[in-house]
Amino acid sequence: MSKIETTTRPTGTSSKPYIISSQEGEIIYIPLSKSATRLLVTGKETDDAFAVVGSGGSQGDPIGFHYHREAHDVFLCLKGQINVWADDQCRTLSSGDFASVPPGTIHQYQIVGPHSEMVGLIVPGGWEEFFRFIGEPYDGATWPLEDNRNFFEVLLPKLKAAAEKFDMVPCPQHRGVEPQSWAETDSKLPGSLKPYFLKNATGPAYLAGGTVCRPLATTAESGGKFSIGQIEISSHPKLQAGLFAASSRRLAFDLVHHAFLAIEGVIQFHLGTSEPADLHAGELIFVPKGTDFSIAAESRFASFYVFANGPSLTELYQRLGGAYRFSSLPDRAAAWDESGIDALSRTLSCRFS
Repeated sequence: MSKIETTTRPTGTSSKPYIISSQEGEIIYIPLSKSATRLLVTGKETDDAFAVVGSGGSQGDPIGFHYHREAHDVFLCLKGQINVWADDQCRTLSSGDFASVPPGTIHQYQIVGPHSEMVGLIVPGGWEEFFRFIGEPYDGATWPLEDNRNFFEVLLPKLKAAAEKFDMVPCPQHRGVEPQSWAETDSKLPGSLKPYFLKNATGPAYLAGGTVCRPLATTAESGGKFSIGQIEISSHPKLQAGLFAASSRRLAFDLVHHAFLAIEGVIQFHLGTSEPADLHAGELIFVPKGTDFSIAAESRFASFYVFANGPSLTELYQRLGGAYRFSSLPDRAAAWDESGIDALSRTLSCRFS
């Protein structure tokens, strides 16, 4: 059995699984930004369906209002705080908070505090070339702490050229609001393609056996282009019921690529004929479409995010599970009914083996 490749940057092929270690990726520094951008999955791996981009930095200025004609951005805060503006709304995102910015939405973001981290999905893939175009390769530990170069000489000409080359329309006359308090509506998915914010662990949740699934964006919120969710599992014997409770069961999505980002604990992945691989907090695994996989917790609590270019593992759990109102795992698994799996597998273009 071969090992799944662990690498420091995306592989450039859509048929090969890989793992990227924590804080790795193709690292790009945008001059004067006090931050570093990490390309974790690019359009080359997903057939231009999506890209997964991480970013870490310290207190900086807002990047400037703009909108995209086709690109859909999302912002998921992992650490610290991020201000995100979307049309006439603004929220300060903390760990686990989420913002969705569909095409046509005037938006910007701002890194807040001494060290903040976020991860974003860009749809379609290929738009990540923007970061390569305006940025510089970076091989430091975090990001440059000082950059005294002239903005008008170093960055402005690239930004002007990028606005013509990429799907980015600057809106310098737009006046943003101050960050606003979280609203009651920020605990619900809108069910349609519109900008929204979602407060951590307050949105819809589903319990499927011993697994909790928290959708952040379904195909309804993305115009059918992607889905994102958080999944919580446990190695505790009382929670060993559900989709992958049978150690031999594998699942494959024929049309959808998946990227899994571990947040807490240790998660074991079985992919195809490869040796089992443990994913630790901060690590990402890319699973190409058509690749069969299974997932198991190797720690008492484990949590990970799922990114996919269509109906995914998140939506499978959502449809198999029952509504769940708690912010943590239950003491024991719920009753598990597999009677609808075959019908769902046909609907979601996935298969079990």
